Amino acid sequence: MKKKSEGNRKVCGNCRYHNAYQYPGLVFCFWKFTERKKSAVPILFTCSDWEQQVQECNCLEDYLKKHKKNTK
Repeated sequence: MKKKSEGNRKVCGNCRYHNAYQYPGLVFCFWKFTERKKSAVPILFTCSDWEQQVQECNCLEDYLKKHKKNTK
């Protein structure tokens, strides 16, 4: 079951403009790409163009699981 706090975090991993890049640590930001900026960003990065993703995605959840597993 999802934690509501994770779903509401304003990070690239749950932004409507992201796509998987180097899964799960880096994501491709389509918005930054259209503005000709560095488009591969860390999944926990955030910017002023962030918009909530309407479709369900597991990028952020998978990253947090992997990060938690690696810190044990």
